[in-house]
This record gives sequence, C-alpha cells and structure tokens, in this order.
Amino acid sequence: MRPFDIIRQKRRFEMFSEKTKDAVLEVNSFFGKYNMNYEERIKKRFIYYDTPNHDLQKSSIVLFKTQIGNFCELNMATEKVSSTSRYTLRTNYKHFKIPVKPLDRPIKHKEFLIDSFKAMFFSSLNFDPEFLLQKLQPMYIIDTISDEYRSSNITGLKITYSFDKDCYTNMENQVKVNANILTIYEHSAENTDEDFEDLMSKLSRYCKELTATSETKIMIARKLTKVKPITKKDKEKLDKIKNKKQTKKF
Repeated sequence: MRPFDIIRQKRRFEMFSEKTKDAVLEVNSFFGKYNMNYEERIKKRFIYYDTPNHDLQKSSIVLFKTQIGNFCELNMATEKVSSTSRYTLRTNYKHFKIPVKPLDRPIKHKEFLIDSFKAMFFSSLNFDPEFLLQKLQPMYIIDTISDEYRSSNITGLKITYSFDKDCYTNMENQVKVNANILTIYEHSAENTDEDFEDLMSKLSRYCKELTATSETKIMIARKLTKVKPITKKDKEKLDKIKNKKQTKKF
C-alpha cells in the first residue's frame, strides 16, 4: 500500500496459509462486479519501542517506526480498542507521526516525542518524559513481505488487499513466529461503506480459510511470541527426562 494512501477503515483476517490468497481472489472474481488488479510486492518493517518495564504498553501507548521501501516515519499513538463487529477507536484516540531516517533512534526526535506525550496526556504529565525516552529500546520487530492488490467497483468503492507474510520477533526472549495475515483497507468515500460491508460479509461467509480478528499487528506479535509458563505437568515431564539422562550416565 502506498504510504500516503488515505485509510478510512480496515479489517484484518488471519489466514490458514499463503494459499488462502487464491481463495480470496476467487471469491472476488466470482461476484464479478469487483475489478481486482495486482499492484506490487513490498517489503515492510515495523519496529516497536518500549522500556524494559513496558511503561508505554502499560499506558496504552504504542511507539513504532514504519519502514516501507525508502519511506520511513516514527509514530506514536494510543492503543486501538475493538468492538465485536469492527474496529472502533477510543474517544481520545490520538496518532502523531513524523518522517525520519531509517537508522534514526527515537531519542533523536526528542522534541516530537515529548510534544506527543503532552498532547496525549493533556499536558498533565506526572513523569519525566526525557528520563523515560532514554530507556527506550526495540521490543518487537515485524518483518513483512506484502503482496498488494487494488480492487474497485462501479459505485466507486476502492480497496487495497494486503496479503502479508509476517515474521514477528520478540527482542526480549528472541522468539520468532511466522504468520499469514490479510488486511483490507477502504480508501473510498463514505457512500461506499455499504458495498464494503457487503464484501466483508461475503469473504467471511465463503472463505472458511479466513479468521476475522480485531487485533492489531503488535497485539498479534505479543500473543504469538509470548513464552508460555511451564505447568506442573510439563515440569514433571522435564524432571523425568532429566532423571533418565542422569541414570544413563551411571
């Protein structure tokens, strides 16, 4: 997707495999009224920052750098919340961004970050933002290879289908997980919303390979790369294996 595209709304689906793309394209062509064109393959990288104590996450703030080709920007936003049917934003949702160089550390843009903090907390900060910013470090990296398609119909509906092969890396525990994600972006005017909803319902009905999710990419990254705690049963199994190995030595 082009960096400067206006996104009115979006929906996200988890895909069983990369082959799910074929099923989605077949549904799109089956109903005929949608014109689908292959756009391009794009490499993307999203680097999410936080402190070792996860201060930003605890404050429902995400700070991330977006790299798409030669385009790079630093973003600070409040976390998005979801309803049962579609993405909704909290009433005080805010999103600030600034163009940066790919190798820039967030602290290089200290004034932007401090101003963004003040705007989010209505200037009533009860902490020292400069001290917090000094502790920022990469916490999650999402590397994406995205095949993007443009779709439109005679009513003016304009959509980007982004078929993503994601690799999520948790920088704390070094866990890496791959996933296939489809994100659909609506760019057209409000009068095309009915057609957009109709298309989403058809995809949910006829593409069983898709699983609708209200989670953002960073939420998916946190979930998939989290190390599960060892249960009592697992510990017993590990102890048995360990005891067997020790017995064989003697």
